[in-house]
Amino acid sequence: MGGLAVAEAHARLMEDVVKRGVLGDVVEVGVYRGGSACAFAAGFGNLARRLWLYDSFAGMSQTSEKDGAEAAKFVGACAASEDQVGEALERIGIPKTGYVIRKGWIADTLPVDPPPVIALLHIDVDWYENVLLTLEHLYDRVSTGGVIILDDFGHWEGCREAFYDFCTRRSLRPLLERFGHSQAYWIKEKCHNRDEWIDLADV
Repeated sequence: MGGLAVAEAHARLMEDVVKRGVLGDVVEVGVYRGGSACAFAAGFGNLARRLWLYDSFAGMSQTSEKDGAEAAKFVGACAASEDQVGEALERIGIPKTGYVIRKGWIADTLPVDPPPVIALLHIDVDWYENVLLTLEHLYDRVSTGGVIILDDFGHWEGCREAFYDFCTRRSLRPLLERFGHSQAYWIKEKCHNRDEWIDLADV
């Protein structure tokens, strides 16, 4: 849904993770039809990694007051299917053994046998409670140097508030980077850009 420029940025972030030798698999929470998953897979190179894909496949979930009145209009939107995701991945050569689909609401699926080590975490679940829940369950599993992407930071207020509340609870002050109208990301435990940084300014 983010368009080709965002997909390219996702692939470049994945390539950076591979270049730096960050350990772990790729986790996407909020998959829709699999476009971002394909972009991340395209950046794998020749390294064997697995995609862990979490989605209800029933559309966008219920909102809370922290998400605002506009958000409530989108409950149920963006429904897709597991088959659409599988077909997209197989078209770019990712075998069924290369990904795991966890279907269901994330409150039910995230706590069950999560991936032990994460190199890149893509959070595309829109609403406050979903984003906070994802960070609480998976942040500690992200490797030092791993990338965490917030898809809706600039689009939905609840996503942004969840990020700030999580950081406050953990006393975190991540070096937040932006690209596109909505995307934000940070590299875990990175404190500055004096050495080098990923230029996504054209996205």
